[in-house]
Amino acid sequence: MKVGVRLIAGTALAASSAGLILVSGGPANSQASPTTIGLTTQICVAQTHDVAGCQPGAFDAMMLNIPTRRINEAGMLDPTATELEVRWGARLLQERLGLFRNFDDLHWVPMTPSVFDEATGTWGGGDLDGLGDGRALTISGKCLFAGHANSGGGEQPMRIYRIADDPVRDAPVLVGEIPVPMPGADDSIMAAHMLTKADGTDVIIVARDISTDEGGLNVYEVDPETCGVLASSDYFEWGGDMHEFGIWADPNNPLRLLIVGSAWSGSGNPDPYRPGEVNPDIRVQAITDENTGDMLQLPISVAHFTLGDVGGPLANERPDETGLFRDGRFADYRGTGVTLPNGNDIAYPTSQSNRAHQTVFSTDGKRVYVAHGTAGFYILNSEAIAANTNADLAAGTAGCNFSSTNVWTDGVQGGEIDGTRYAEVVNDCLHMVVNDDVGVQAMLAAGDVRGYERLLDRSRYDPTPSEYNSTGIHSAIFVPNRPSNDVSNTDGARPAYIILTSERFSCPTSHMWMLNIEVEAFPFVTDIFGVANNELLNCAAAPAFEYDGTPRRNLSLQNHNPTVFENLVFVSWYGHGVRAIDISNPYNIREVGHAVPAPHGMARSYPVFSEGLMYWVDNDTGLHVARYTGPWAEQIPTDLVWEGNAAAGHR
Repeated sequence: MKVGVRLIAGTALAASSAGLILVSGGPANSQASPTTIGLTTQICVAQTHDVAGCQPGAFDAMMLNIPTRRINEAGMLDPTATELEVRWGARLLQERLGLFRNFDDLHWVPMTPSVFDEATGTWGGGDLDGLGDGRALTISGKCLFAGHANSGGGEQPMRIYRIADDPVRDAPVLVGEIPVPMPGADDSIMAAHMLTKADGTDVIIVARDISTDEGGLNVYEVDPETCGVLASSDYFEWGGDMHEFGIWADPNNPLRLLIVGSAWSGSGNPDPYRPGEVNPDIRVQAITDENTGDMLQLPISVAHFTLGDVGGPLANERPDETGLFRDGRFADYRGTGVTLPNGNDIAYPTSQSNRAHQTVFSTDGKRVYVAHGTAGFYILNSEAIAANTNADLAAGTAGCNFSSTNVWTDGVQGGEIDGTRYAEVVNDCLHMVVNDDVGVQAMLAAGDVRGYERLLDRSRYDPTPSEYNSTGIHSAIFVPNRPSNDVSNTDGARPAYIILTSERFSCPTSHMWMLNIEVEAFPFVTDIFGVANNELLNCAAAPAFEYDGTPRRNLSLQNHNPTVFENLVFVSWYGHGVRAIDISNPYNIREVGHAVPAPHGMARSYPVFSEGLMYWVDNDTGLHVARYTGPWAEQIPTDLVWEGNAAAGHR
């Protein structure tokens, strides 16, 4: 085998924490040379046809002890530093600590301004201080929309930026804003899509999810030229937290935009629009008129799904007296001496929420991929939705059931199941793909109810318990352009793989899975990717103090929102920044780049790609723009916007 030898340079600190690193900004397969900053030189052996070149382990951001608050030009904590000094210090730390690898850091756009205290001469409260409250992000055309968490009753608006004609040279510019619908409104997720109406005019449709106890959905029409708001919908109340959603444009009718959203903690609450009914786990809603392309004044629900109704895990599941859940038990870390960085014990889970967290359509609209929290991942058949009109679906004349078939004898989840009703579930507009399997249907016809229930559980990839997790499966995003090879994939539209993320806010932290879904009803794991902090003892040993002895700002470290290409995943990983992961070999996925800005923040939004550049919102430090330069960079489109919660690239 032919091999090559390269010299890799990095700081002593970076080398000890993250293994070998390449010079920041250079492609992974380029010749690196020692730098004046580097204190060590190490040898790397690169194999022929190794797309990653000299590949270090996953970057360990926490052990580098990046300052979590305002810094000066020397990268030292300093609340009196000017904005220019903060920016110089951030660049210096990036170089010294190797915080960017295979990414060019282009722009940092603060969304929350800092406040100057004349009495003390110090700054605070803003993105430059690591104290912002950024949230969701979406892009369409040259218009960028970014939101805020607004915790504690805040009222920061959704901000509208215009992307520059030369986005590499110039940063996005603030051009407008949309007020929050209520104090404390959390802009959890957004999505935007440009369409050409029936009258020939172009318009951007923006959907805005408010993730609070009074959560719901707002939709806006935006002018693609000015990024100004042309019209606003009425507020659709979800009767509780509408958490995440995905947008789908019907390939057979581009005027028809649907969203599929998860209720999360709002599931089971009274439905504001159906007296006597409760909220489903998942709603599919029309947000445009399918004949004109105009924004609907109020979104229309066209189908509902509830996992508990069809015999799946119930919400707020509790263990028995021995601590055993229906699907296993959690590890118990109490009394072992392993504590959180703040010194507290690791609490033992006493319930599983089993709430739907995130949903997204397939490109053709015939499938919905569901991250259902601690109930796991599964796939819904949505062929009836793709094949019928909104009018027929909403009116119940599409030939399928608007809501999930309730299989419980008295209609109340948790009682006794009527096994004869299982066979009816396949007639629901939204139903689990396991119900379509001819063998499963034969099993039900033969009255083998217990056999069916085993397969129903098997159809969900559900690692909790014993996977230690509070949210469970956070996001489920399919891999495009890699179709299933199963003979049943007759039109080549079904993907072979899906990426799952998890969400846990504390130790042990969460990681990422890649699953094979060629047999849709029975997915299996091909590989798992994590960082050093995912291991419990490493997580517990994370520094709780800055270099000067002051407490570090509390950082969440969960694996969060992925945007997926054929051979690459870009995932926001909170305190671990944005990670680029090579998935070309599903059985050996590995990190090929990272972007971890300073001061230390929490990358949360889906990474959104526009004109080949990556945009993301960090909860604490605002809007960032970078250009990925590593392996498979040529697969990033330059003519479409690409974001994780959209079914496909769009304008």
